[in-house]
Amino acid sequence: MGIFSMILPREFVEDLTNIDVERFLKDGRDYFIFDFDNTLGLWRTSLVEKRFESVLKKILDANGKILIASNGRPRQISIHGVKIMWRARKPLTYKIKKILISEGVDIKRVVMIGDQIFTDVLAGNLLGVYTIKVKPLSKEEFLGTKVLRFLEKIVLKIAR
Repeated sequence: MGIFSMILPREFVEDLTNIDVERFLKDGRDYFIFDFDNTLGLWRTSLVEKRFESVLKKILDANGKILIASNGRPRQISIHGVKIMWRARKPLTYKIKKILISEGVDIKRVVMIGDQIFTDVLAGNLLGVYTIKVKPLSKEEFLGTKVLRFLEKIVLKIAR
């Protein structure tokens, strides 16, 4: 299993609306890290998909915390109560870890959600947090990501 355990998420879901936020909050997992491109919004956009706004609201209404950690370029996204980190350099974890430490967040409280196993899931697993992989919102994406998607398909076929 070895390498596969580092890139496989704890959970696969269709999209963010299928995440049982209440279950995580009940279990004390109240800090959510989301990828942006093809997870919360389309690649290169600045808008969270309307259907996901209720998920974010549910977390914030329960006094949960949200960090958007994107490898993408900085953009103007304004969501009250949400921290945003651009150029996160996932799967490297130092930028995310720095925020978690500065906020005094125990990793047992963290759920990390993204659409790629080689960036989002790997970073979350390296951090030791609960990881969820969602299906990408679109096939529109960076060329490097398309290469990783091809490798991801192969790895998931072997590992599952």
